[in-house]
Amino acid sequence: MSAPDSSEPSSAAQTAQEIKVLLQQLRKGSKQRQRGNYSSASERDDALRLDKLRRIFARLVDRNELDITDRNKSDESASSKWNQWLLTQHDVFISHLVDGIIAGKTASTRTFCGVIATTPVKVNLQSRSAKGASVDEGQGDIKNNVMLSEQLLNKLLSALVKSKQYFELNKSGEDSNVDSLITEESMLALFESEFVRQYRDAQYFVMKGINKIAMDLRASMDGDVKKSKGKDVDESDKDSDIDHKGMGIVAENMSRLLIMMDYVARTASDLNQDARYLFDPPQLTDDDTEDEGDDHDERDEDDDSEEEDTESNSDSDDSVEESEGARRKRTAPSKGKSSNKRSKKTKVVTWQQSYKHRFALQQAWLSTLRIPDIPTRTQKQVLQHLSKYVLGICPSPLRFAEYFTRSFQAGTSKSTGTNGSSSSSLTSILALDGLFILMLDHQLEYPEFYSSLYQLLHPRILYTKQRARFLQLLSKSLTGNSMLPAYVVASFCKKLCRLALSGPPSGGLFALALVSNLLRKHGECACLIHREGKREDVGLIEDVFVEEVDDLTQTRALESSLWELTALEKHYYHAVSTIAKAVGTEDDKTTPMYDMDEFMAHTYKSLFEQEKKRLNGDAGEAKGSKKKARVSLTFVEPDALFTKEDVFGDFFKCN
Repeated sequence: MSAPDSSEPSSAAQTAQEIKVLLQQLRKGSKQRQRGNYSSASERDDALRLDKLRRIFARLVDRNELDITDRNKSDESASSKWNQWLLTQHDVFISHLVDGIIAGKTASTRTFCGVIATTPVKVNLQSRSAKGASVDEGQGDIKNNVMLSEQLLNKLLSALVKSKQYFELNKSGEDSNVDSLITEESMLALFESEFVRQYRDAQYFVMKGINKIAMDLRASMDGDVKKSKGKDVDESDKDSDIDHKGMGIVAENMSRLLIMMDYVARTASDLNQDARYLFDPPQLTDDDTEDEGDDHDERDEDDDSEEEDTESNSDSDDSVEESEGARRKRTAPSKGKSSNKRSKKTKVVTWQQSYKHRFALQQAWLSTLRIPDIPTRTQKQVLQHLSKYVLGICPSPLRFAEYFTRSFQAGTSKSTGTNGSSSSSLTSILALDGLFILMLDHQLEYPEFYSSLYQLLHPRILYTKQRARFLQLLSKSLTGNSMLPAYVVASFCKKLCRLALSGPPSGGLFALALVSNLLRKHGECACLIHREGKREDVGLIEDVFVEEVDDLTQTRALESSLWELTALEKHYYHAVSTIAKAVGTEDDKTTPMYDMDEFMAHTYKSLFEQEKKRLNGDAGEAKGSKKKARVSLTFVEPDALFTKEDVFGDFFKCN
C-alpha cells in the first residue's frame, strides 16, 4: 500500500475533506428521518451522496490507498495511519448503507452491491499437504489474486433479511406487527437479479453467507436456552419471547431468497457454460509434489464435520482444490511415460467447483430450516421448491428427511378434528410428496409412509389447491408397489369408497377407478367384492371396518366388504354409477387398467362443461331427427298432483 504522495498534499487533504463533508450531510439526513422531516428530495440527495462516496472509496482501493482487511493499528507509518483513518470513514459509510437497506431503500441496496464490486480482497491461496496441514502456495505467478469480500457481503445479507423493525423489536421487547418484519419483494428481486444471478462467485458466497446468518441465529437461540435454565419458568418464557420475536420471519426472508436461486450449477459443464465472475478466479498451475494420500472424494464432504468449512468468517480462507479431471490424470498411470515423473496439476478455487456450489446450497437450506416458526405461507413454497429442485441437486438429499417428517407431523396435528384447516392439510401433502421422492429416488426407509398417506384421506383433501398433486402421489404410491400387504390395499380400498360416498363426483370417479385397479392388481383382496352374509341375517353383512384408527393393521378391512359400491351404483351422476357397477367384474385379460391421469384432471367445473357439450350434441342430433333431447333428472316423476295420504289424493291424477 502506498501512502499519499507528499508532493501532492492537497490531493489527500481534499479527499479527506470531501469524505467528511459527505458523511456529515448523511448524518444530518439521518436525524431528519428520525424527526419525520424527511422528503423525497432529501432521499434523492442522500442516494447521490452515497454513490459519490462509493466512487471515492473505489478510487482509493484502486490506487492501493485503502485495504479493508488491514486493521493493524500498531504500525505507525504514514500509509498505515492514512489507511486506518480511511477504514474508520469506510465503516461509517457502510453503516449508512445498512440503515438504508433495512429501511427498504433500493438505492442503498444497489449502491452496496457496487461497493462489493469495487472492493475486492486478496485470496489466501492454500493447498493441502499429504499430512493434511495447510501450506501456503507460492503466489509469484498467480494471476487475478483477488476475490469478493465475504465480510461486506455478509453485512449486506444481514441487513437485507432483517428489517429495521426486527432490530428494534429485539432491543425493546415491545409488540410489533409481524408483517412489518417481512422484506419487500422488490428488495430481494433487485439483489437477486442484478447481483446474484449475474455472477457465479456471488452465488457461492451468498449461499455461504445465508448459512452463516442462520447458524448464528440458531446459536443465539441455544445460548439463550442455556442461560434461561437457572431462571423461573415464567420469567424464562418471557425473555425467550422477547429475544426470538421475528426470528421465523428472518428465516422466511432467507428462504425466499434461496427459492429465487434456481440456477445453481449441477455439473462442471453447467458451471463453465455461462461462467461469469465478479472477479476472475486465480489461475494456478503447480508441480505435483504431493503424495497420492492427499486425494479425497468430494462426496465425503457432506458429513457434519464439513459444516465447519462453511462457517468461516474470514474473507480469504477458501482453499484451492485441484480439479476432478486433474485428479483422475494424476492417479491414472501414464502410457509410455514413467510414473515417477512429476506431472502438472490444475488447481481451482472452491467457487469454481460445481460440487462446492451444490454443497453450499444444501448447507444454506439445512441451516435455515433449523430455525423454528417459519410462517405457513412460506413453508408451503419451501416444501414445493425442495421437492422440485433442491433434492435433485444437493449432494445429500436424505438430510432433508427430518424436515419433511417434522412438517408432515405439524400439518396433521393442526388438521385433525373438525376445525382442521385446508392449509395444514396442504402442508402435509407437500411434506409427504417430498418423503415419497426420497423413498423412490434416494432409498429412504420410512415405514410409516402408508399410514401417513392413509391419514390424509379425508373429503376436504379433494377441495385443496394441491388436489391433483395428492391424487398423483396416491396413485403412484399404491399402484407402483406390487409388494403391498393385502391389509394395506384393503384399508385403502375401503377408505376410498367412503371418500367416493361423501366427496364430489370428480373425486368419486378417481376413487372408484383406483379401487378397480387395485383389486385387479391384488387378487387376494377380491374377497371384499364376493363376501356374502349369513342366511339367518337374510344376507346382510356386518361391517367390522374401523375407520377412525390410523394404524392399518387395526382397521380390519380384510374382514369387511365393499358394500359402498352398491350405494354408489345409485349415484346421481351417471359416470360414477357406471364405474361402480363395473368394479370387480372386469376381465383382467380384455379390460385395460384405468388411466389415472385422466381422472386427476376432472373437477366439478370440467364435468359440468362435459355434460353441457354432451347435451348440446344430443340436442343437435335430436333436432335433425325432430326429437327432443332428454335431460337426466334426479327425482321420480309424480303420478298425481297430491299424495295418496291427502284428502284429494284420488283427484287430479296424471295420465
